[in-house]
Amino acid sequence: MGVTRILCQHVVNTKYDDFPKEVIEQAKLCILNILGVTFGGYKTRIGQLHVKMAKDIGGGIPEATIIGDGAKVSCPLASYANGNLAFALDYEDMINYIIHPGYISVSSGLAIGEVVKSSGKEFITAIILAYEIASRIALSMQPTIERGSKVWGEQYTPFAATITAGKLLGLDEDQMDIAFGITGTYATVPSAYKYFGIVKDTRPMREVKLGWGWMCMAGVFGALSAKEGFRGGYGILDGDEGFWIMAGSDRCDFDKMTENLGNKYLIMETEFKVHPSIGWVHPVYMATKELVDKYELRPEHIEKIIVSGMQINRIDDYSPAGSVDAMFSLPYTIATTILREKLLPDMYSEEKISDPRVQELLKKIKCVPDPEADRLWFEKQWLVFTIEMIINGGKHLNRQIIWPKERPTFGKNEVKQKFWDLANLVVSAEQAEKILQTVEKLESLSDISELVDMLY
Repeated sequence: MGVTRILCQHVVNTKYDDFPKEVIEQAKLCILNILGVTFGGYKTRIGQLHVKMAKDIGGGIPEATIIGDGAKVSCPLASYANGNLAFALDYEDMINYIIHPGYISVSSGLAIGEVVKSSGKEFITAIILAYEIASRIALSMQPTIERGSKVWGEQYTPFAATITAGKLLGLDEDQMDIAFGITGTYATVPSAYKYFGIVKDTRPMREVKLGWGWMCMAGVFGALSAKEGFRGGYGILDGDEGFWIMAGSDRCDFDKMTENLGNKYLIMETEFKVHPSIGWVHPVYMATKELVDKYELRPEHIEKIIVSGMQINRIDDYSPAGSVDAMFSLPYTIATTILREKLLPDMYSEEKISDPRVQELLKKIKCVPDPEADRLWFEKQWLVFTIEMIINGGKHLNRQIIWPKERPTFGKNEVKQKFWDLANLVVSAEQAEKILQTVEKLESLSDISELVDMLY
């Protein structure tokens, strides 16, 4: 039996009662986080473009809700819209910096769950399985540093939508295998380096990013297609010609995909983003904030900043042309942190990007490559950066930061505050509190639509 069938069996046969309590609680926290960032994404220009496209295309059947808007479109289009909203701010979640399972599982799960009237327990079960199986696939097919420096992406992400949708649709083992195969066919190419590649070659960045909403829709289509009766295409992950090589990798650890399956839960390793930007810059955000707070720094105190670290030439954008460029700009993150900007959509507005104070700080920042940090990224998924601030009087402030070793705790209280900050941009405080309380008792819902009806 190949790994695809083993994973499909696990998805089909796993029940809510199989999960430890702490795993269920973690899943609810992941769901709350994604609902918050989806509200935040709804308040962005890019988010509104995706909403308009979903409503214009529609899909012919008004069956699933666009969060923040309330319009109903077809399941695939709702997953497209909500998946894009959840990623519009780059504020979602991550596992080992190589997969973002939250936005795709929650958006696809809400779309399908609303239609088939899934219970809260069924929804939670599907979300946990999506985090688990999609993350195992992702971790198992990471390339060597030689290959990864040339070709990389997150094209394995659509499997999270397939798992969520397929579980809620009640696919059997055979259908789930077929759904995996269709989704692998619909997956995007590994285009990361034509997205956040070398800055001089790829800016302005494409605003659809890595096609996250399309990946959500692809996974939902895969599951719906298998349910409809499409046949064949088993074992998409298996063998020398499996998905790993289709996706551009040069290796795959098949044992890693199934090791401790059912006993170890990768959702427990979820890292909630502490800043609305690419996860690579988060350590520098924290180090900058630490120095700014400790020394009570203001923009006028800064003479020069030198920062070195991994993959620096992909994030050393000194003149971001728009919001997505700014989300992937290490200098912009440093500048807005010194200015103590609130972590809300407005920090990426055209007005903020062109703010003379931001522009002046950007001129004072220099980014330097670090080959050793690059090696540690590819071999261990460590994020290593060193920041040196030269302030008035020639004083040097230095800080090296290494994640995950120095990653701060970002738990339930922090996620709840993040949700509040973002949800209150779209709904009333009373409604936000109702959503929060509903998620906290999600397992008691008989129909997930009770939650969906609160999300606009």
